[in-house]
Amino acid sequence: MDPTAALLAGLAAGLAIAMQVGAVSLLLVEASIVAGPRAGVAAGMGVATADFAFAAVAAAAGGAVGEALSSHEDEIRLLAAFVVAAIALQGLVALRPGGPAARPDDAREHPGIAEPARRSAAAQYGRFIAITAANPLTIASFAAVAVSLSLGGAAATAAFVGGVGLASAAWHLLLTLAAGHAGRRLTPRVRRGLAIGGRIAVLAIAAHLALAV
Repeated sequence: MDPTAALLAGLAAGLAIAMQVGAVSLLLVEASIVAGPRAGVAAGMGVATADFAFAAVAAAAGGAVGEALSSHEDEIRLLAAFVVAAIALQGLVALRPGGPAARPDDAREHPGIAEPARRSAAAQYGRFIAITAANPLTIASFAAVAVSLSLGGAAATAAFVGGVGLASAAWHLLLTLAAGHAGRRLTPRVRRGLAIGGRIAVLAIAAHLALAV
């Protein structure tokens, strides 16, 4: 494949996969609203970094990866459901009044309201690399695209991977900046409600993945 065509294919694939509404995107929006634009952008770049790494593996060994994953599709879905559910449950436990995610200043200002703690930008970046990397469905998606394109050649492979990384970074930058700035206008009570609702939605996604097996 021509490098220019591979770049365009990478941009399209990266954008299509990044824009899917799933557990990672819901958690990313929640983190951006709670922690603010700076930490939200760091979280989004964590997702983009993981997407770039997955695309690199898929493009370099797409056939082998696709074949290995296709024979364990049910196990992959169950693993993804377990990981997503564990992340959501941990977050809900942390959000209980007096839990580890409660912020003392907000608790004094709004008694009985626990709000998710603000993590540093570096912590958010590492957290979302781990969350994205723990979801095997992401690499399965990139492997399927890479196999269908039959890239061939180092230049085309590099262009495809670069396109994926660029598209993922651009989308997640836009998403986290929008959510982060919107979160600044919300009260701690509303932010906490959104965090709870988001994690319940993530649990619903986990249940859907498990029931689809």
